[in-house]
Amino acid sequence: MIGQLVPVVTFHLANQDLPASQYEALCGSLRRGIDIYLSGEYNSRFRALENWWRAPDQIDRLHHVVRRGSRPRPERFVYKEPFLSLAPEFALDALPNAKLIYIYRDGRDVANSLVESYNVLTDQELTHLRSAEMRTGRRYDERYVPWWVAEGRDEEFIENPPYIRAIWMWAYMARRCHTYLRSVPNDDQVLYIRYEQFMRRPQTVGQKLLDHLGATETRAFRRHLRRARTSSIGKHERRSSEELTRAVEVAGDVLEAHGYV
Repeated sequence: MIGQLVPVVTFHLANQDLPASQYEALCGSLRRGIDIYLSGEYNSRFRALENWWRAPDQIDRLHHVVRRGSRPRPERFVYKEPFLSLAPEFALDALPNAKLIYIYRDGRDVANSLVESYNVLTDQELTHLRSAEMRTGRRYDERYVPWWVAEGRDEEFIENPPYIRAIWMWAYMARRCHTYLRSVPNDDQVLYIRYEQFMRRPQTVGQKLLDHLGATETRAFRRHLRRARTSSIGKHERRSSEELTRAVEVAGDVLEAHGYV
């Protein structure tokens, strides 16, 4: 499932210095959100029809809902939430038996996509705390500085254009994931996938995904793999040399840790 079972502010708050009881309440909200989805929306006839339309081989699930009522709970549930990267430990604190898939990509391409496709972290976006990238922050002038910018670097962040602000956010997320996931004691619990390799060798990497989840290949899965494209790789090279130099200054250590510089 792609989307938010809990408000995105949850993932911002989970990385703050909260009392244990409040942090556990956030963990409970994620567990409860998944349970509500599987008990309600997942069993709806409309949702079953929509899923069958997208994946006709799921006729058995459609039959359960339309003819017999509620579908059986699925063997596995996949939830995609990029903002979990702000506090990666939150996922396993909330769901200790979960398996994680960490898909990482060249941060320079990520930042390029964020500004070109979503127009994030502009001066206008910094005047409020409603964007998914910044739900909490500290006042600078008429703008806010996101909480994930280290104290003492507010002016530096504000003076940079949105592209650099975007890779600044990516660097924070990737750094947190890189540090935390290496500390997970169970090696089988985390799968690392390099985005560029996935796009170039979708069948090979796709099989690793299936093996990690203990799943079998379906026609719908094969159809998604056929949509893999390499056209988005390296788009950051179109940006100015000044921006690219600054991007490495801001995020060079994380880019290097992930094998990009």
